Amino acid sequence: MGRGKLYLIPVPIHSEADFNPGLIPNYLIDIVNKLNVFAVENIRTSRRFLRKINPEYDIDNTQFEIINKKSKEADYYKVLELILEGNDVGVMSESGCPGIADPGQRLCAICHENKIITKPLIGPSSILLGLMASGLNGQKFQFHGYLPIEKNERITAIKKLKENTGSHIFIETPYRNQKVFLDIVNNLHPESRKLCVAMDITGSNEKIFTKKIFNLKKDNIVLKKHPTIFIIS
Repeated sequence: MGRGKLYLIPVPIHSEADFNPGLIPNYLIDIVNKLNVFAVENIRTSRRFLRKINPEYDIDNTQFEIINKKSKEADYYKVLELILEGNDVGVMSESGCPGIADPGQRLCAICHENKIITKPLIGPSSILLGLMASGLNGQKFQFHGYLPIEKNERITAIKKLKENTGSHIFIETPYRNQKVFLDIVNNLHPESRKLCVAMDITGSNEKIFTKKIFNLKKDNIVLKKHPTIFIIS
C-alpha cells in the first residue's frame, strides 16, 4: 500500500445554528465521505460537522486524533505514521481553514518534510472573507494573529502600524472585541487611516463596516461578543 494524502478540510466559521449544508461544495463532501481518519482540533465539533454534511456518515468506525495548541511533536508524528501506512487523513480546525492561525500548519510542514501530498480544499476563511469585503488594500496585506493581551503592549503594537503600509489583519477573542476596538480608534494615527470590523462572517449576526478612524471615534460603537476580524489600512 502506498502513502496516503493529507486533506485540509475547511469547516463553517459561523455558529452551528446557522449551519447550511448547501454552502459546502459537493466535491468536499465526496472526499470527506471517503475518509475514516481525521486529525482535528476539537472532536465534538468535527463529529457534528461530519453528521451535518452526511447524516449517514459512519462515525463509530472513524478514528480521530487530536491536534491542538497543546499537542507535542509525538502527536503530529502519530498522524504522520497513519499517512505513511496508507491512510488518507483529513485535517479540521474548530472553525475555518486548517493551517491558517491553526495547529494544522505544523502537520502540513511535517508532511512536506516527508514528501506527503497535501490537498487544500475550498471553504470559508474569515481572514480572506473579511479582507474581500473590507474595500481595503488587497494587494499588500499582513496577518498578525492576535494583538497582545496586556493593554499597554497592545497599544504599543497598534502605534507601530503607522510605520507600515498595506492592510493589517487581526483576530481577537470575542470578549475583548470592545477593548481592542477602542484601543485602535483612540491610538492609531493619523486619524485618516481606516478600520474594517467584520463580525460573525457568514452567520446570522454578520456585520461588516469600514470607516475612517476619525469617524469611528464619533459613532459610539459597541461591539457584541461575536468572532471578529479587524483590518487596519
